[in-house]
Amino acid sequence: MAEEVHRLLTDALSSGSDTLDERARELIAALARELAGGFRDLVRVTVAAEPGGDPLGDELHLLGRDLGGDTFRLSIAPAAPPPSDGLWPDPSRVLDGDIAAPPTLTEGEYRQADLAIRAGCAAELLGEFVWLTNNDRMEVSVKVQPHGLDLDFAEPGAVDAAFRAWWPKSDRWVELVDEEWWEEDEADLRRLDDETLARVLTDFEEHNLEQARTGAWAMGDIDDYDIDDDPQPRFPGDQLVVFLGRDVFDTVTAQVTHGPGGVAPPAYGIGLPVDVSDEDYGFQACLLLVGAESVGIVTIDAAA
Repeated sequence: MAEEVHRLLTDALSSGSDTLDERARELIAALARELAGGFRDLVRVTVAAEPGGDPLGDELHLLGRDLGGDTFRLSIAPAAPPPSDGLWPDPSRVLDGDIAAPPTLTEGEYRQADLAIRAGCAAELLGEFVWLTNNDRMEVSVKVQPHGLDLDFAEPGAVDAAFRAWWPKSDRWVELVDEEWWEEDEADLRRLDDETLARVLTDFEEHNLEQARTGAWAMGDIDDYDIDDDPQPRFPGDQLVVFLGRDVFDTVTAQVTHGPGGVAPPAYGIGLPVDVSDEDYGFQACLLLVGAESVGIVTIDAAA
């Protein structure tokens, strides 16, 4: 069944003669494995634009039921053309199933909302791959919060001072303290230069691959291996783990810079870079990316 589901998903997501990129192919493979292995019943439903009409050939609708009796529906349809009046529906409402959500957003607002959904979905899916124990997964959350500061990035010292003064008063920091991530006087807000940020992202990627590989071994997807082997064995979905981690960072960056290709925002970390001496116990960390109008906040709970 996995091969048939893979074919259906590939056909639905392919546009004309366009070739799907590696990210899409990896996501399709993971989704096909999940649907074929995790559900007792899986059927394809054909739909028409009107009662008695011809089936729509460019849409895919799958209805499944898992071993516990819970059902789900997966629908893939062509993207709607740009609206003639310039107003777009809120993608978060559409994601929740409100297909008749009224168009209220400008194109810029829509693009920002779409990035927020993409970042949140990538973060949640990444956590599902990264096993910490037999029962626990890593949790990654993403939030973009306006800061209301008048920042002149030509004056990095002034930007640094203004952000450091604002952060302890921010809603997200108050939430993290209330959730006992850190004590108020114990969280060192560290400025991450380009080299350090690159190391942080590389370390995060390696951590995710290592933990996901352990999970794949526990599920019997790969044979026994030695942690000192070089290279480490491949496992189903390993490239997707890499793509998801990078996508979280890239989409949050795009949110605070209002699109790809902008100037890299100043980065700060709490608990970053990770102290390798504490890695046996996992870690909690926060990455902050400061834009002209808002700050992107990525929190990582990888504490076992």
